Amino acid sequence: MNTPVSFELAKLLKEKGFDIPTKKYYEYALKSKKDKEDGYSGSFGWKKGELNLQSDYFQNNSKSDFTSEMWYMCSAPTIAEVVMWLYEKHGIWITVTSISQESWQCHMTKKGDSLGKCYLEDFYNPTEAYEAAILYTLNNLI
Repeated sequence: MNTPVSFELAKLLKEKGFDIPTKKYYEYALKSKKDKEDGYSGSFGWKKGELNLQSDYFQNNSKSDFTSEMWYMCSAPTIAEVVMWLYEKHGIWITVTSISQESWQCHMTKKGDSLGKCYLEDFYNPTEAYEAAILYTLNNLI
């Protein structure tokens, strides 16, 4: 639960309004400083197309967004932070349970509204199940 979500989920969360300061953030180099493909981008000297997980920036700069034509930045919240944000902001709670030692399922419920049997199953670990539930929730319930 204290694992940061994937970069793809972090980008989708940013689009859906996630703006809570986090301890980590992603920085993705969009362009090179030079026109060459092997050039470097950003102030950190990363290559075009390189993804990096960094620490402590967004926590200290709260809602700052330094996305530019050179790089894309977004917070990298933990699974627990996202689960709590979904509950507090949208009233959606995600539960992950073990079906067997090697199989996990997730269930989404919404405060004051019945989602019926809204669940996904057959994941190999809880992290995979939580990420699938978050993705489903962002794409289908918000």
